[in-house]
Amino acid sequence: MSFIEILAVLITMLGIWLMARRHVWGWPCSLLASLLYLAVFAKAQLYADSALQLVFCGFLIKGWIDWHRLKQDAEEIAVTAASLRILLRDVFIGLGCSALLGTILRLWTSDAAPMTDATLSVFSVIGQIWTARRFIACWPLWIVVDGAYVALFIARDLWLSAGLYAGLIALAVYGWSSWRASLRASQQV
Repeated sequence: MSFIEILAVLITMLGIWLMARRHVWGWPCSLLASLLYLAVFAKAQLYADSALQLVFCGFLIKGWIDWHRLKQDAEEIAVTAASLRILLRDVFIGLGCSALLGTILRLWTSDAAPMTDATLSVFSVIGQIWTARRFIACWPLWIVVDGAYVALFIARDLWLSAGLYAGLIALAVYGWSSWRASLRASQQV
């Protein structure tokens, strides 16, 4: 456990809590946390997760800009329900990309858990896209991904990060509940 990991945990929790409340400042908090986790994961030889932080930075900047524009146009960030077709398409694309990235990591790196690292990284990208698009389905996906990360981090002796991701499961449940209430309220208008 390092100071950087402790800081990353605290800032991540704040960012996810703000996101669950549909607050635009969740994006810059998450951006800072991703930069910190880039260093943590590189040190733990989780290369896909480390590279994922750079991808997250791009998505986080885009989400921040998009949500900021939405916030200027409306009082609060509106939540949407994606079609089953879109969700299934993204899951199948994710499975294919996970297999490809996992194979690349297994063959050409010393990644400690190539298939797990690849799958969780790919589905984290999908979760980030769904969050930016305000799909309520992002939260159940985050619950599954965060649960799997808990197991991976325990296996890599990243106990603080495992605890963080256990906490993120609780925040994802809260986010899912909050976004469902917002969606129901908007449908009653």
